[in-house]
Amino acid sequence: MSEFGQQQRLLPPRQHGTSWRESEYRTIVSELRAGKDLTAIADDLGRTPSAVRAALRNFIPPQERVRTAERAGWIRDRLAAEPEWDWWATVVDNHRHGPSALWLTEHEHLTRQAWRERTPMPVLAQRLGTAEIEVAGFLRALGLAESLAEVADRLGATPGQALAKRVNAARDQDLSGGWVLVVDGAAGTVQHRSAPIRRHVSVHESRAAAEDGRDRVLYRHRRNVGDSSAPVWWTIAHRGVGDTAGRTYCGVYAPQAAPSGVRAEALEVGDRLRIAGSDGHPVDAIVESLTRRGEVVLADLGPVGDSRVHQVIEFEAGERVEVLGREA
Repeated sequence: MSEFGQQQRLLPPRQHGTSWRESEYRTIVSELRAGKDLTAIADDLGRTPSAVRAALRNFIPPQERVRTAERAGWIRDRLAAEPEWDWWATVVDNHRHGPSALWLTEHEHLTRQAWRERTPMPVLAQRLGTAEIEVAGFLRALGLAESLAEVADRLGATPGQALAKRVNAARDQDLSGGWVLVVDGAAGTVQHRSAPIRRHVSVHESRAAAEDGRDRVLYRHRRNVGDSSAPVWWTIAHRGVGDTAGRTYCGVYAPQAAPSGVRAEALEVGDRLRIAGSDGHPVDAIVESLTRRGEVVLADLGPVGDSRVHQVIEFEAGERVEVLGREA
């Protein structure tokens, strides 16, 4: 994705509607202990506050009756009173007897490896013990793919199953409509006499073409105004004749600094990194150990919260990582 497409999204959080992961629950516990409120926790996870409130019920044993508004306080109090409380067993049990899926950390590692190695989707789905459409959603939640079509193009999809049907339906829809690009406030675009701001409107045959058009408009804007802080809003929407709803992507452009950082292959133990969290926001972490496997660097960033589960990040050897300093 281009630098212009990496701006703030105006849609629901990235993890909205996806199945919960073990690492997210451990983050909730860590941040509840730190005194964070649910809004801040939701922001860190890329979830809505209502989704986090709903997830808190999985910490409550079946025999307990705790009102929704009191769950966060109840969990904090029990964590403080019983440091050895096995809350994770309760979460797993509630998911086992409930309607929602739960992805474990081992599932994350297996899925990341399968994506890198292009493991066929039927094989990966069998290893994870779930449907191909669920695996595709998990890959999107992990940030490895942006769409079901990207998943199917890389790993394949079994004909007749839900993933293949969804991808084919989306492609048929693409052929029956166009992608509309609207950019408001960009220098170098037209401002009609009756309009309060400058506006660019164009129609494209694909989302990729619309994104290219957006990038050209924003590039001209940046060239004309430099680092101006005035916001430029963009929308890319798929619409057919008579459609009033459809796939829509929105964002606001703000200038970004030029790429910087240290190549992953040059990282050392003790380096303090700034990386993207589960919601895309920056978080700091310290490298505890490094493993190099060909063109891949595995950085162990230590335990997640107060658990024994370690956060391991995979970098391409040439990928640039922001290093803030080194621990003594």
